[in-house]
Amino acid sequence: RLIVSLVMTSADFAPVVTVKVIKLSLAHGMTPMSAIGFVYFGSMLASIGEIEEGYRFVKLAMNMVKRFGCKEVSGEVIFV
Repeated sequence: RLIVSLVMTSADFAPVVTVKVIKLSLAHGMTPMSAIGFVYFGSMLASIGEIEEGYRFVKLAMNMVKRFGCKEVSGEVIFV
């Protein structure tokens, strides 16, 4: 919900927050929020023409939701 709210209110900061979520996840471990970061990052890559690379990140996010049972973020991951 954090990134969706950010996109709706201040879209310029969405990429910054997305990358920060991913960096924190890589440095300190994965959480349900990590899946949201990866799905938005994949969406950003696809929007600049990196379709295959973007798809890999979206697929990673979907797999995280399934594997770890992240029900609290599954709707947002699927929505993006």
